[in-house]
Parts: sequence; C-alpha cells; structure tokens
Amino acid sequence: MVYLQGIWFDMQVLSSIWFRRIKGDTHKERLESFYGPQAQAYDHFRGNFLHGRRPLLSACASRLQQERGETRGEDLVWVDLGGGTAENVEIMSDYMDLQLFSKIIIVDMCGALCEVARQRVASKGWRNVEVVEGDACEFSPPPNVKAKLVTFSYSLSMIPPFMKAVDKALSYLDQKEGLLGVADFYTSSKYDLRPRQHGMMTRWFWRIIFDLDNIDVGPERRQFLDLRLRRIAEINSVGSIPYVPLLRAPYYMWIGQPRTTERADND
Repeated sequence: MVYLQGIWFDMQVLSSIWFRRIKGDTHKERLESFYGPQAQAYDHFRGNFLHGRRPLLSACASRLQQERGETRGEDLVWVDLGGGTAENVEIMSDYMDLQLFSKIIIVDMCGALCEVARQRVASKGWRNVEVVEGDACEFSPPPNVKAKLVTFSYSLSMIPPFMKAVDKALSYLDQKEGLLGVADFYTSSKYDLRPRQHGMMTRWFWRIIFDLDNIDVGPERRQFLDLRLRRIAEINSVGSIPYVPLLRAPYYMWIGQPRTTERADND
C-alpha cells in the first residue's frame, strides 16, 4: 500500500512537470503555478532526485560540530533559503541534534510549500524552527542575529537575481565562523575547472531541459560563489532521475566561508 502511494505521489509530480504549463507574471506566481499542484507529493519524488542534499547537510553538520562539540550554542542559527517543505531540517536531524540550534529559519516564496513545512514543523514538535514565506533576496533575520549556517539546497538555480540572494545572505552570515552551503544541478562553462568540466552536448542538453521548468543550471552561480567566498569543500557528480532510465543529471555540493582579511593572509 505504501509502495503504491509512493508511485501515485511520483505520478502527480511528473504530470505537473511534464504536462502543466507554468503561468504567472511574477516569480512568486510562477513558483505557485509549478509547485502548488505537487506540494504534498514533493518530497517523495525529490528524495530520489536531489542527490546533493545529504552530502551538503552532512558536511555542514560535521563542520559545525567540529567547531562547537556537542554543546548547544545560543548563537547557532541556520537559515535555509528556498527551504520548501522543511525536508532539509528532517534530513539534518540524521546528522546532528536539532536542539543544538537556537534557531532554524526556513525561507521560501511558495506559499503551498510553506504550508507543508508548517505542518511538518507542528507534527515534529520543532519549537526552534520558524517558517517564513518570503523572498530570499529580501529576507533578514532579527536585528543583531548572525547566521552560522546559510544553505541553498536546490534553490539558487531557481532564483533569477541570484547575485542579490547571495549578497543578502552574506549580509547576515557570521563573518568569522559562518558557512554558506549550496547543492544544485549544474553545467560547466566551456573552459572550467577540470572536476566540473562538461562537453558541449552535456552543457547544451541539460541547460535546455532544466530551462523548461525555469531552472538555470549554467555556471554563473558557482562562479559568483567562488568570487564572493572562499571555497572549502566541493563535490561534482551525476545522479539518476526517477522513471528516466540511462540519463544522469549533473549536480554539485559546494561550501564556502566569507573572505576575511585574516583568511586572505593565510591562504
């Protein structure tokens, strides 16, 4: 019964991706048009598709705990931008005690996904998790609050003014200890770092495929991350796509820290 329900959820998502036309004059309207019909089935399908999430959250959790041990920090704040249904929070609980965070803030522009997130937060009894329906490019935590962790998990490719979103995140990321982590699909530039490099057909094919869903997987986002932050970890790989044999979509995991004067002297 559970297996059949899972297939039904997947078919809901696939029908929305393949057959439903994305409508709307604004970015928020287009997100609601795309994700609204599949919000309740969202996590089941993407759990087998978003292969970079667990490596990202595992690596971030490891680094946070290495610095802090097992003690709860009053200033340990995590902001998950484009956090959707709060699935990332549940995954993070596999790698560290969520009570170590004084605050976890999920920010997403899509109201349908935020409603699923609120239901999950209530059912799990997470008292330190807040869901904010808003724009990652405009969101700011309360005054004097600095985030130790900011993540974009398969969301940066869907934010058109991505430079504004990254710069806004850096405005409240702790400049000494903060981590900014990203997992997403990607294609390389024509001449890129060797571990990232794709051939012409790969670059052409995946940019067109993802563009159909308003997802930009070009190299510009990671180039900007490399410019604005100091890269400390990176994975480049490919992952399978549910119900699509043979094809494997390229994805990356990337973690960086602010470029402080002290770090620049040591690099």
